[in-house]
Amino acid sequence: LRLTRPVMNTDTQDGTRHDSPTPPPFKPRRFVVLFVALYLVFHGLYLLVPDKLLREAIYPSLVGSVSVVMINGIEPNANARAEMNSVKSRRAQLDIVRGCDGSGVVFIVAAATLAFATSVRRKLIGLVLGLVLVYVINQIRIVGLYFVVANRVEWFPFLHTYLAPTLIIVLVCLYFSWWTRWAGQPALDAAAG
Repeated sequence: LRLTRPVMNTDTQDGTRHDSPTPPPFKPRRFVVLFVALYLVFHGLYLLVPDKLLREAIYPSLVGSVSVVMINGIEPNANARAEMNSVKSRRAQLDIVRGCDGSGVVFIVAAATLAFATSVRRKLIGLVLGLVLVYVINQIRIVGLYFVVANRVEWFPFLHTYLAPTLIIVLVCLYFSWWTRWAGQPALDAAAG
């Protein structure tokens, strides 16, 4: 006996026909169980990272320094600087704490991408693109919140607690929807290889 996948005829760019395997069928129950398990593992590992390491090494280098460059680029006389887990200037101080670093959304993207039934190559592409997207969106959020604190501090609770997180989740869901359509196309790996 031999286990084979059904094949689907596809046309390549040069007009020749090529047989490629159909993508694995989507199994919602499997996806949900794997997604939840991966998310919990990622979150559990994140909780093992000491707060001191986050405050003194990770936040200043990966979040604060990039935010400062963006802030000073937008407002050159802001003289913003990164100190430990804070972005500071004469006008505002924004503290980056556990949970406000985009980690929760990173775990969602990583768990969903890895749980989706597609090739390892497509998972890696989806994972890298998703993580870059979350990083960029989170940096924009932090810079935006800095300017809110500097100019309209009364808006901060609503924007920080409700609007920004909702917007990030919507954007990530749109990305994941696009990626699953791309990752489910059967001829991509054959055409690339």
